[in-house]
Amino acid sequence: MKKVVLLILLAGLTAQAQVTVDSLQFGRFGKVMLYSQTAKPSRVIIFVSGDGGWNLGVVDMAKEVASQNALVAGIDIIHYLKQLDNSPEPCSYPAADFEALSQYMQKKLDLPEYIMPILIGYSSGATLVYAILAQAPPNTFAAAISMGFCPDLPVTKPFCKGSGLSFEKGPKGKGYNFLPTNTLTEPWIAFQGLIDQVCNAKDVDNFVKKVKNAELVQLPKVGHGFAVYRNWMPQFRQTLKRISTLTDTASAVSNDPSPVSIKDLPLVELPPSGPNVDLMAVIVSGDGGWANIDRTMGEYFASQGIPVVGLNSLKYFWKRRTPDSAAIDLERIIDHYKSLWKKDRVLLVGYSRGADVLPFMANRLPENVKKDVIGVALLGLEDSVDFQFHLSDWLGGGSSKNALPVKPEVDKLKGMNVLCFYGRDEDNSLCLRLDTTRVKAIATKGGHHFGGDYNSIARTIIDYVGR
Repeated sequence: MKKVVLLILLAGLTAQAQVTVDSLQFGRFGKVMLYSQTAKPSRVIIFVSGDGGWNLGVVDMAKEVASQNALVAGIDIIHYLKQLDNSPEPCSYPAADFEALSQYMQKKLDLPEYIMPILIGYSSGATLVYAILAQAPPNTFAAAISMGFCPDLPVTKPFCKGSGLSFEKGPKGKGYNFLPTNTLTEPWIAFQGLIDQVCNAKDVDNFVKKVKNAELVQLPKVGHGFAVYRNWMPQFRQTLKRISTLTDTASAVSNDPSPVSIKDLPLVELPPSGPNVDLMAVIVSGDGGWANIDRTMGEYFASQGIPVVGLNSLKYFWKRRTPDSAAIDLERIIDHYKSLWKKDRVLLVGYSRGADVLPFMANRLPENVKKDVIGVALLGLEDSVDFQFHLSDWLGGGSSKNALPVKPEVDKLKGMNVLCFYGRDEDNSLCLRLDTTRVKAIATKGGHHFGGDYNSIARTIIDYVGR
């Protein structure tokens, strides 16, 4: 038995020795440590330290995790929480910071495709990643793993509630205690040592039982330090593998027989939950991927009996596309789902970058496909668009040299009932500079995110094009 344990330890040390270490600077995170074994990882993980900062034990943990074919970004929670508390916002929204970091580092490292990150946190980092997962819109993170979880965090500023985070003031008004949420759509797994003297195992068990889509992994020989790998690493590896399987299953599209294959496209399906309607919708998302506005509108369409297929722009435009190739892919999507769902009429909807590229794609559809498109809804339209994402898209660096003007393409749309939605707070929206005989411009409250009133926009679209 001792020989077996020794072999396991030696294997772990060998794997760690093969991990390369790098770093980058990004926003509130400051210096982010990077650990990887390969240029093409199958997993991306953002690992948040405990109160001791990014050193000693968490460094070894990160290297061990990186040996599981993962790119690991190491976050010093001491530095990050200080930046959050010193920021001018009335409430903290770390979900946006972590999503932006994931996008930035994956593009900077030239990963061949975007991988939805897994969040891992130790001790106070375990608390933070739970809060981020509860706060974030669905489909932002693949999962979160908390190692040594307590529900309290020593911050002076409250967190924004986001999609489902709730909390209360800590004892004597210090910090905040996060509460169980019933809104999680991605898994949260708590690894809890049964001999943990910091976070009570029974309290954690009770907390996890109240959280939707949560799981508790109890570790009999583990305390708060997670110092002995053999007492938790086998369960951890199994969990990582299971999360990857769940993510692959969730992102898989229907495999019903069809004359057209669409398995290479990053699609999301929303089957109808309302009365049957002879209409389907294709939603091309914004550059944040299949996020809140796309999901909310899609769910509303589905509730009205309109099945939806969403194209994740973040993943699709991760590599360069052209207007012609994107139009061919849109044709494939329409042909596949018209056959699968037995629908004759098609509604096209695009938000932000999705709105910018959609006129190019719709104009290049074959005539026999165009005739079935009864409406094109463009939300948050910009003047120009590039058919590939760049780091400057997230950092406000302006238009790329390959950007194409959008207005001429919108002007070419004929017979498709074009709607252009803009927020009243937007300055000089392209919607107001389009031919009113071809396009109906509709003002909404707010700015580029329309004040969050996505159901009203979806309702307006349906009323305009009819069912």
